[in-house]
Amino acid sequence: MPGRITQWGIVGATLVALAVVPSCGEAAGAENDDSAAATTTPPPDPQLLLTFDDQEPGPAADRDIQGEGSAAAVISLLGRGKQKATFVTGRQGGIALRTPVYSGETGGSFSALRIEPEEWLSPGLADFTFGADVRLDARSNGTAIDNGDNVMQRGLYADAAQYKIQVDKHHPSCVIRGADGAVVVKSKVLLNPAKWYRLTCQRTDKTVKLTVQDLDSNQPPETMEKTGPIGPMDMIGSEPLSIGAKIGDDGEIIGSSTDQFNGWLDNISYERS
Repeated sequence: MPGRITQWGIVGATLVALAVVPSCGEAAGAENDDSAAATTTPPPDPQLLLTFDDQEPGPAADRDIQGEGSAAAVISLLGRGKQKATFVTGRQGGIALRTPVYSGETGGSFSALRIEPEEWLSPGLADFTFGADVRLDARSNGTAIDNGDNVMQRGLYADAAQYKIQVDKHHPSCVIRGADGAVVVKSKVLLNPAKWYRLTCQRTDKTVKLTVQDLDSNQPPETMEKTGPIGPMDMIGSEPLSIGAKIGDDGEIIGSSTDQFNGWLDNISYERS
């Protein structure tokens, strides 16, 4: 069975459970008043950060994987085929998640992190930012089942809303799609397999900005942005946030066009304004 952990909010040095807080101006007992504002859960700050530095090197199966931040999260490591995901020494001595090497075969090894759907993972009309540190293998695509490298994704192509960071043919791109349309930003940067990069995607109203930062260089990051209609991104279904490969509505790794990320992943983050 995959490791599962429920994360709690951290306020100062105190571990607390997140609570539903009445919206501004709402009086106690207002739930019985049809004119009262609906009860909402304010977005925590930050919502999610996965660093893996609490892990020991070795096979990742059956580990409890914990995130940082102040949002509740249930995180599971999924596998299809033989589970080969491992925790390894990453950049500057930290610990990173090493995903399976490329095989291009349906019966190959596939791994992904599943983050259970929560209200705070549905951006709606809010601005939000998400990203990860990556080091990509030299060979990572080439067949129909693995023709790209998914870094982070919630929502599939056929869904009403989707956000994702992917690396196709070693070029990062970001997709933000809502009720009014999709904005896709593609980078001209070709990721060097010998280097670590920080990939960040940010939605601000109708503008999507993709940032690619070479973590082994003192050069400023490359930024690309594009503007277009997006609209609300109301994601209320069962689709999870997936890290490293595509996950379906059933919560399992998709068996076709999996687009397994092949390489190292670290510092995975999600932040909604």
